[in-house]
Amino acid sequence: MSNRDVASQAVFPGDDFFRRLAEVMARREPVVLVTVASTSGSAPGRPGAKMFVTRDSFLGTVGGGRLEMTALEHARSLLGAASGPEIVAYDTIQDLGMTCGGTMNLVYEPLTPPPRLVIFGAGHVAQPLCAMAALAGFAVTVCDERPDWVTAERFPDAAERILAPWEEAVTRARLDSHTFAVSVSPGHAVDERILGLVLRQSERPRYLGVIGSRRKGAVIKEHLVESGLDPETVETIRVPMGLNIGAADPREIAVSIVAELVAELRGVTRVEPW
Repeated sequence: MSNRDVASQAVFPGDDFFRRLAEVMARREPVVLVTVASTSGSAPGRPGAKMFVTRDSFLGTVGGGRLEMTALEHARSLLGAASGPEIVAYDTIQDLGMTCGGTMNLVYEPLTPPPRLVIFGAGHVAQPLCAMAALAGFAVTVCDERPDWVTAERFPDAAERILAPWEEAVTRARLDSHTFAVSVSPGHAVDERILGLVLRQSERPRYLGVIGSRRKGAVIKEHLVESGLDPETVETIRVPMGLNIGAADPREIAVSIVAELVAELRGVTRVEPW
């Protein structure tokens, strides 16, 4: 069969496939889209065939059998990766031990949702922080219990605004291991309360920071340990948060915090001058 004959038999997923994929993305689940780019010989699957893979499930097919199991395993290794698409070539006999001879090129495309930042506190630092984080690509949720503060007028760039008491706000914020969270609340006592609530959730955020000095951080951490929290867990709190750029006013502080969030997102452990 010629390459032109194979191409003429390209397959296309139905509407249900894309509807289900959209539902997964709406839930902000990491997902990898796998597409058959090209084939030759008697390889299973046809160009255009797709499946999407999540941590616990998959939908669609790229050919079945040993090839599909290999594709599933590789796709799951890429879940949540901040990388672009990659193309993997398979020889069905040499690489997979299949009886049908041929080659296939699969495209693996991680469809990682935008990083999510939850800001507890809707004060003067929170405003530029929300705007700059949104500009940097974060989906921002702003939480506060003061109705006059957490408004659409003050936070037009927020993807979500939660008006609720702090305990309820922490629950409704849906924190998980991919979330970035910061506390810029009205005072030290409130910050400490929020941090304690966050660290007692079933899943802790990827990044947890609080505005303030090293002295404030030491006092808060001491109190949290005394309250029964694990010392190693408490030590993960970033305080002072943000990169040390000599920031003074709220806008500069927001720049330093967003810079640290991006460094964490990209896996940069040491920030060098340009």
